[in-house]
Amino acid sequence: MSQEGLGGLLAKWRDNWKTWRIIFFAVLGVLLVLNIPFVTHHPHFGLDKYPGFFAGFGLFVGLGMVVIMKKVIQPFIARKEDYYGD
Repeated sequence: MSQEGLGGLLAKWRDNWKTWRIIFFAVLGVLLVLNIPFVTHHPHFGLDKYPGFFAGFGLFVGLGMVVIMKKVIQPFIARKEDYYGD
């Protein structure tokens, strides 16, 4: 694939970011539903005896980490556009 073709493909994906977000969350939801039949036989904690707990836990913790990084950490590490000069 040529550079122009790959660039065009990536630009098209960037322009359709809402569709990709919907697809991403739909796949996560399907994986959560598919995790329900797998029951933990020896739960170690109170909540991990419920079907789909680990999939839901991973989903919410992952989304929480993204929100924390974006809202709390990024303002501390972000630099102005002209930080390194012209």
